[in-house]
Amino acid sequence: MLGARSPRGDVMITAANGLTLLRLAIVPFFWVAFFADTMSVQIVATALFIIAAVSDLWDGKLARRYCHETPFGGFMDPLADKALVLSAFWAILIREEFDICYIPTVISVVLITLREIGLTVMRIRAISGGSTVVTSIWGKIKTTIQLTALILLLLLFNLRDVLDTHSIEPRLLRGNSLALTVAVLFALCAFSSVATGLLYLRHGRLGAARSCADRSGQADD
Repeated sequence: MLGARSPRGDVMITAANGLTLLRLAIVPFFWVAFFADTMSVQIVATALFIIAAVSDLWDGKLARRYCHETPFGGFMDPLADKALVLSAFWAILIREEFDICYIPTVISVVLITLREIGLTVMRIRAISGGSTVVTSIWGKIKTTIQLTALILLLLLFNLRDVLDTHSIEPRLLRGNSLALTVAVLFALCAFSSVATGLLYLRHGRLGAARSCADRSGQADD
């Protein structure tokens, strides 16, 4: 499960699976750092999230390029993505003040959460039936939108806190202006989540397991 067969037939731990496990391991550290009282530690939370997001770009590439795709990676890679983005969405929702934008923001986060849970259940059922849930280009775009939006927001929060230490209070990083920015980005993420979720349900993107050679030309280059 953790490895792939080498030319000599022995099982080895793959770099791709290592990156997936790293991304999953970062989630609790990100959560703790995000809620820290110290600004420098909150900046560390942003750095951890960016590292995890970058690892998402590379684990799939490494798996396909070196023909190291495994059942473990096929299941855990999207699960690690979901754990990462959901931890950030909920952390922002819990910590920040949204005032009049609170209800729309909550709705967006709930929709994203339900979509991710539903697709995970769908993936588990597919695996138990001997199939896989094939990731579409729209699913990858959805993940890119979510990660980009979250990184942008985390950087904005850090910028706001840094400016606070210098007694600078730009309106765009305060009150309803920042809350509206968060609400709009969350709504965009929710729309992409729901839209791609409906596409998965409509087309039932199930596929039989294929050899690495059959997928060798599908690297995300």
